[in-house]
Amino acid sequence: MIQFESVNPEPAGLDHSAKAFAVQPFEDITSLISHELRTPLTAILGSLGLLKMGQLGALSEEGQQLLSIAISNADRLTRLADAIDHESLLPMTILSSTEIEHFQLENDLYQALDCQEFQLVYQPMVSVESDRIIGFEALARWKHYYRGSIPPAVFIPLAEKTGIIHPLGMWILEQACQQLHRWQQQFPAHSPLTMSVNLSPLQLLQPDLVSQVRQILQDTNIAPNSLKLEITESALIQNYEMAIGVLSELKALGVRLYIDDFGTGYSSLSRLQDLPVDALKIDRSFVNGQKWDISKTIILLATKLGLEVIAEGVETAQELKALKALGCNQMQGYLFSKPIDSHAANAMLSQSGLSYSFNL
Repeated sequence: MIQFESVNPEPAGLDHSAKAFAVQPFEDITSLISHELRTPLTAILGSLGLLKMGQLGALSEEGQQLLSIAISNADRLTRLADAIDHESLLPMTILSSTEIEHFQLENDLYQALDCQEFQLVYQPMVSVESDRIIGFEALARWKHYYRGSIPPAVFIPLAEKTGIIHPLGMWILEQACQQLHRWQQQFPAHSPLTMSVNLSPLQLLQPDLVSQVRQILQDTNIAPNSLKLEITESALIQNYEMAIGVLSELKALGVRLYIDDFGTGYSSLSRLQDLPVDALKIDRSFVNGQKWDISKTIILLATKLGLEVIAEGVETAQELKALKALGCNQMQGYLFSKPIDSHAANAMLSQSGLSYSFNL
């Protein structure tokens, strides 16, 4: 712990500001520290606010990312000033160990993409009706240079918080489409393989999202309908008006649109029928929890709306049989395969020739 004490007599050559620290009692010193922090912070926060509102001109994507970091850091300094005002003792560490770790990860995240610490893994999506692999879902993994594997549940929220989700999301999409093109060339079939890629809610707010998707489709030379973009139900609820506009433009490109984790966001059914989507994905919590009544309702709803349905998180033969009995014929989960790298997926496709024996 750090504690300030009054110092007398006055040291020789002490300037005015240092003198204030030396002769004032503890309460005045903490007030002075707080004042010295708040004075520049007031101007800084005002400028940052004007930048955020676009009052000082438009910023590039990188500028927006740096602005988000600056606002976050200014907020931390404001909390420090508050702590100094209200604490008689100033702790050596204001942030908790968890906050420090997240702060360090935020900094590391900026370098991770350039340093090629991210990689994609692929989980097969299968048709149990035809016993065939029909496509893959691309999933990002972060192998930190000394921390090892960082779970998506940790780095995705950090990427969204810092704005890195935009370049990271486009990198994932481009890499996944390039891989899909290679597989389609190597494993031609009556129905070409498809690739599913998740979109963050923040990506739906990106002004040039549609043009970037169009460019990637052209560059990788894949048919638009072989790309499936997955959007969470909560993203549609939070930004409905904007989301429906962006989704309509993506739909016009020929891209297929899936609602991920359906049934967990409590969206309005009246809104659902207006969305330009192609399929619903039954959330794994309903499958693992054997909530077959909810799963049946989702399947009936999808059928009524002319949508496809796919079940996530299928892990046992019993779950497969129950879902198939309800009319769900597209699935993914550990029963078929965990997410695997491109080499393992390539070997799976080479050995199976796209067919899949479930041995039930």
